Amino acid sequence: MCNRLHSCCCCVSTRNGSIVIGVLGIIMSIATILLMWLSPPNTVKFSTFIASFDQHDIPKIIVTVNLCFTMLICGLLIVAVVKRRSWLMLPWVVLGIVLAVGLLISVLHTSITYYLYGDSQDEQRPEGERPDYTVLATIILVGGLLYLCFYLYLWTVVFSHYLDVRDDEERGRYRKAPYRR
Repeated sequence: MCNRLHSCCCCVSTRNGSIVIGVLGIIMSIATILLMWLSPPNTVKFSTFIASFDQHDIPKIIVTVNLCFTMLICGLLIVAVVKRRSWLMLPWVVLGIVLAVGLLISVLHTSITYYLYGDSQDEQRPEGERPDYTVLATIILVGGLLYLCFYLYLWTVVFSHYLDVRDDEERGRYRKAPYRR
């Protein structure tokens, strides 16, 4: 048996913490979509035979579709926690660990790129006007790793609750403790 969390943030159960995490995932996805689409448009255009798109609309569309699926999976997480169904929590658990790996790769790639190539991008600017990419790369690295640790803690809360629900399902209805029925 592995060590599991029994509470979220030392004050609420993993069940309630999982519900809050699902709701926060939906709220953050909606906020990201709104901020992304309501920000001022860029002036570069991209045309195809079918339609004319702003060059930056295509990544926005892809990110929006991904965030819609994230909202769906967070909704599934909330339903799974309320109905105590481990198989409905599984998409969130899998998505969470994939996103954590992607976040780690993204933070490392971005910070290493700024460390290695940041100064060479602004060779035309005078020395006093060049931004300090080393400081920016360090902020991205430290901030990204702290965010990754926080995200992995939230994932561990949901995963602990997933294991508790799965164990209860395997135990069967009549073998559960009376207070769990």
